[in-house]
Amino acid sequence: MPTHEEFDVCVIGTGAGGGVMIEQLTAAGLRVVALQRGPFLKPSDFDDDELRTVIRDQVFSPDQIETYRYDAKSPTETGKFSMTAHCVGGTMTHWAAWSWRFRPDDFHVLSTDGPVAGASLADWPITYDELEPFYERAEWEFGVAGDAAGNPFASPRKKGYPNPAHPGRTASARIARAARKLGYHPFPTPMAINSQPYGGRPECVYGGACQQYGCSINAKATTLSVCIPKALATGKLDLRPQAMAREITLGKDGRARSVRYLDDKRAEHEVFARQIVVAGNAFGTPHLLLMSTSGSFPQGLANGSGLVGRNLTFHHAAAVNFTIDEPARSFAALETHVALDDLHASDARRGFIRGGVVAEFNMLMKQPLAFALTGLPGYPATRTWGSDLKDYLRKFPHAIGAVGILEDLPMEENRVDLDPSIKDHYGLPAPRLTHRQHPNDIAMNRWFTTRLLDLADAAGAVDKWSAAAFALPNERAAMKGSAHFHGTCRMGDDPKRSVIDRWCRSHEVENLWIVDSSVFPTSGGYNPTLTILANAYRVVDHFVHEAKRQNL
Repeated sequence: MPTHEEFDVCVIGTGAGGGVMIEQLTAAGLRVVALQRGPFLKPSDFDDDELRTVIRDQVFSPDQIETYRYDAKSPTETGKFSMTAHCVGGTMTHWAAWSWRFRPDDFHVLSTDGPVAGASLADWPITYDELEPFYERAEWEFGVAGDAAGNPFASPRKKGYPNPAHPGRTASARIARAARKLGYHPFPTPMAINSQPYGGRPECVYGGACQQYGCSINAKATTLSVCIPKALATGKLDLRPQAMAREITLGKDGRARSVRYLDDKRAEHEVFARQIVVAGNAFGTPHLLLMSTSGSFPQGLANGSGLVGRNLTFHHAAAVNFTIDEPARSFAALETHVALDDLHASDARRGFIRGGVVAEFNMLMKQPLAFALTGLPGYPATRTWGSDLKDYLRKFPHAIGAVGILEDLPMEENRVDLDPSIKDHYGLPAPRLTHRQHPNDIAMNRWFTTRLLDLADAAGAVDKWSAAAFALPNERAAMKGSAHFHGTCRMGDDPKRSVIDRWCRSHEVENLWIVDSSVFPTSGGYNPTLTILANAYRVVDHFVHEAKRQNL
């Protein structure tokens, strides 16, 4: 008989995937231990202090270390390249709350567009129709505000949004009028921020501090505000913050047996569970699996395919910032109020496949210090001091942004692995990111940048600056600052070409599950969080069903 306590399930990570799993598993009566790197923050810990939260990054991931290289022949840089949050609730805690469903074709890119040289395209083993009821469930659990009839290109749905769309502002009205002038079909951006009281949480007061900030009033839906309180109320959750998972061990029977983790003092602990769910995001999950070596898996746990960490994708962003002849006051609004979906589908006339959604994007216009320190990309570097700086800062209330969230094609050589020399805050090998852009991505970014500049002109831009991710002639830009990463433990039916099956269960370790964005075979042209949530609801229903049948 074991002398240690054994839980039904250990969940590593409490963000979009992990938070849903935790809530639903505890609701089903299972005893869950949840491990989360970083602290358990409360709404009172959040404010709109830009210096503390954004510039100095003292709230969400002050100890984060990653390394990056363009390809295997390039030098390695050390720093922080992903916009993650290390706290209970994960990166959802400081997300902007854009809540997009993928479209049906996003689940079968290979079948729709065919193979592309240099890319490792794969169809998802599930379809949009299978995921649709779980999209609906996620929207209603998290109180998404939107207009279901507003987007003529939207995926099929059986039910509208639970909350009405947020009212527009000066900036969004300008973009909407410009979009219509160009023949597009603008509509309110779906947002998981309350437009009215919902789920015991208040409506938004439009303070502007959303992306990169926690919500001090809980109007923004996160797993911290929606899932974790419900799970704790069951009495079935042992929540352990400040717990950095460093290894998953195997038993003699080939099943995952325990998780070893380090606390904030680097002291090691071990927790045992009959089922283990990894939800550490597309960086943290492969990082943990690759550190979990054994005689059975010398290259990392569940890595017989050699694909753990490979096929890393982001979203590349074409963007434009511009000023108008009246105060836009983008800082007193949501990050986005209006979007257009006309350019998502592949069009052979463009010279590339795929596309993405275009939306108003005012993150920088909510951060006067960042605006002053870094400026609008492409703006002449004459703003550093004195009258030039003052002239530049007078543009701040008049500034508007727009962005294209563009699909990044997967390539096997783009990956997360263990840095051979750099250690992280815990003394563990730092995750190393290798990522270069596929020519399709570069062509897409150029094309969308031109469309966005046209949009700015149609909106009456006084000044405008292109903020393309691939600023020509430099096409070796890293995806630094991205919060969208996927693909490093892709799901599939073939164990030789995927890490997990359609239920997000390891092909090789039967009690190991992965439920985060690392399972995405392709990235889609939309923000990923709603799809992570929907997939987690799908997986946990199956998990609980199998548990009741004692099939786990």
